[in-house]
Parts: sequence; C-alpha cells; structure tokens
Amino acid sequence: MIQLSNQYGFTIIEDDYDNEFHYGYRPLLPVSSFPELSNYVYIGTMSKIVAPALRIGYLVCSNPELLKKVGELRKIIDVQGDGIMEQAVLQLINDGTIKRHVRKATSHYKAKRDFVDDLLARHLAGKAYYRLPDGGLAFWIEPRAKVNWPKISAELMTKGIKMLPPDHYSDLSSINGLRFGFGSLSEKDLTEAIKALAAHLPAAH
Repeated sequence: MIQLSNQYGFTIIEDDYDNEFHYGYRPLLPVSSFPELSNYVYIGTMSKIVAPALRIGYLVCSNPELLKKVGELRKIIDVQGDGIMEQAVLQLINDGTIKRHVRKATSHYKAKRDFVDDLLARHLAGKAYYRLPDGGLAFWIEPRAKVNWPKISAELMTKGIKMLPPDHYSDLSSINGLRFGFGSLSEKDLTEAIKALAAHLPAAH
C-alpha cells in the first residue's frame, strides 16, 4: 500500500482511534509511522483514552498546506474550541498521567477481550470464524455459512441489540462478516448479544 501511494501520489488516511490499546509484546505500528510513506493523514482521538465526552482529537499530516486547510475548516465548525480543556489534557500528557492511565485501561480492555473470547468459543464454536485481536476494541466475526444479515439485524433489533450488517463495511457482496465492538459494553450486555447472535447463525456442515 505504501509503494502504491508513493507511486501514484494518493494519500493514505489512517483513522487510528484505538491504537493505544495493545495486548501483546510488540504493538502494531501505524502505517503513517513508516518513514518511506510520502503522503499520509493520521487521525487520533482522546475520547477512547480518557472519556467519550472528551471531544478532543488530533491530526498529523505530511502536507502542511492540507493541514492548514483542515485547520481553517475546523474554525468554521468551532471558532473558539475548548481551550481550557485542551490545556488540561496537555498538562495530563506532560506529567505522565495519560500514559499511566493508558496502561490501566489496556489491562481493563484486555480482560474484557479475553471475556469475549471465552464467550465466542462457547457459543459460536462450529458457527463462525474469528481471530483473537492483538489490540483494539473489536473482534471480526465471520460465519462459516452464508447468512441473511438484514434479516438477522432486524430480528436482533427487536431484542434491543443493534448490529451493523456487512454492507456497512464494504460494497462487495462477498463480505460475510461483522465487526463486534466490546469496549463500551458490560459483561451482561456482551453475553446477551453473543448468545442472541449465536441463536441466528447456523452450524456449518
């Protein structure tokens, strides 16, 4: 992808909102961190690290003119911003509070990831493929058999469970999986959601 970007001059936009959460020994580095990449826009947020209500993000760009333009457009949306909150977050970064918090949060999310892994192993065995993620706040689950996602989504909605079908991730009809996020859900909600999903997935023959 880096080679194609450099060859044809297109920009890689990387929305890396949960990059801080790694559960293995070697973090997966962002594509934008590779020095040979010429054209990139890297986007991150403090919402997942500190709190969802903290609407502060950041952007790193290889093109100074594009960065300036983004800043100008941002001012149209929010003329003043929240300077006090931004200064408070900067202080938390500088004194190491954010770094310590990320370590605690990573431990919390790792435990939740392992909890989901156990649920999937028990309820989706023989029904779906999935891989234990080394980082982030979601699993990619792909049923072993082709299923009617719009029908499943509608039936789950009647139980209060919202699920985005595969057509939200790709225009390709061959996509048969879904992204299952676990970051904001309780263990009770995760258990109910996975059991409900399992009830609608056929076992592979």
